[in-house]
Parts: sequence; C-alpha cells; structure tokens
Amino acid sequence: IPGVLIPGLLMGGIAAADTPPFDIDGAVTVTRIVDGDSLKSGKLSIRLFGIDAPEGRQNCTRADGSEWTCGKAATSAMADIVAQAAQLDCTLIDVDRYGRLVMRCLAGDTDIAEALVERGLAVAYRRYSKDYVSAESVAERNARGMWQGRFDMPWDWRRKN
Repeated sequence: IPGVLIPGLLMGGIAAADTPPFDIDGAVTVTRIVDGDSLKSGKLSIRLFGIDAPEGRQNCTRADGSEWTCGKAATSAMADIVAQAAQLDCTLIDVDRYGRLVMRCLAGDTDIAEALVERGLAVAYRRYSKDYVSAESVAERNARGMWQGRFDMPWDWRRKN
C-alpha cells in the first residue's frame, strides 16, 4: 500500500481492517484532501474520528446574512493543517460502513480534528465521541467559523442534499 505505513494492515491489505486492530499506530502520507474531515493516502480513504465537517458544496450564513462557502473553507483548513507535517501520525479507531479507516490523526503535535473544531470548521460528532465537545464550545462562544451565523449540521445537510 503506497505511502502508508500501518503495521498489520500491510499484511492483509484493507481486508485485515474488517475486524480492526484498535492498537495500530502508523505514519500516513497524505496524497489528497477529500474534504474537511476526509483524506486519502494512496488508495486508502481516511475519515477523521469524532468530528463532522461541512460538505464541500455546503454554504453557511454569516451574522449579517451573507453566505460563505464553509465546506470549501473546511477543506482548505484541513489542507493547511496537514501541510504542517511530512507525514501524519494516525491511530486506527474503527472502519466505517463505507470501508474508510476512521482514525485520530496528528500533524506534528496538532490533533487535526480538534484544530478544525476549534476553528469552527467542523463540529463534534457526538454520536460517535464526546472528545471534541469542549473545543466546539470554545468555537461557538467565540463565534468562530460556522458559529458566526447559521448553518445546517453536516449530517442534516447531507440528508437534505
């Protein structure tokens, strides 16, 4: 699997992730930013654990009523954070129903998911984790990113669109 060093997954390929070994850590080389909470490493699709970011085509509304492309902003922020490190240090948490590796990833010392939530460009995905709720509270209190106005939660936007 080019660009990905995840012991255990290399032995059996992605099929080995059917029953994920939760203790695997690995260095991940990013080959493409998909959106604000997903990226690719070679053929592997990775979804950041514990957050949900607006979709690429999703717009949000500022307090003054003007629209902005919050989905594109989240994707751009993901790219900026990932660029801080040559490789990401990722820990496998799960494999989702789409076959994506659900991982907690660091770019250097920065928890990527936490940084996106703190910037108001992703929300804590409470259905799966409470890890980023406090970061979300800070973003909301300071009207950062999506919290500066109105927005549909990403899961609601996907359902409608």
